[in-house]
Amino acid sequence: MTTLAHRVVRQRGFLVALASGLVVLAVNLVQNVLNAVIGQLSFLGTSGVPAWQWWAGYAAQFASIAVPLALGVVLSFWFIAPIGPDLHIAHVVTRAALAAAVGSGLVFLVNLVTTGISLVTNGLMGQIRLTADAGDQFLRALGFSAVIAGGQLVTVAPLVILVGVLLRMWLERHPSEFEIVGIVDTA
Repeated sequence: MTTLAHRVVRQRGFLVALASGLVVLAVNLVQNVLNAVIGQLSFLGTSGVPAWQWWAGYAAQFASIAVPLALGVVLSFWFIAPIGPDLHIAHVVTRAALAAAVGSGLVFLVNLVTTGISLVTNGLMGQIRLTADAGDQFLRALGFSAVIAGGQLVTVAPLVILVGVLLRMWLERHPSEFEIVGIVDTA
């Protein structure tokens, strides 16, 4: 392990935040697989599209939505607004909602970049063509990314709040040796 990675892992609260993010990622993975299976079954025998193309689309969706969302939860629970055992439940819910918002913000940025690139390149491999309607395409990418991020915020906020409450309960039974402090606590 590199020295930077070793220092990050040893920082206070990182492993707990990582575990919380992995729970969110695992639940999203299970939901995506179940949605993919149901989607496959609904088009059984009627679509001329090979199954591998469906699964590639679901994998791209997972990489551009679930992974940034989980990274945002880890970042928030570790660095921005960590959850400690001494917080009231209202503070835990608020910090977990903030974690969901940070994750949705990362989903917005990732989707803005990927959608913007695909709209500007017009699906061509490595060829950038700025057409006359590039501004309209950017606004379309902005709107699409905002819709995806907003939908993810509404969908995943209850899950992240549940993970935050469970994290607080776990920290009550396994107290940290050090004070848990984030950016929100020092402001």
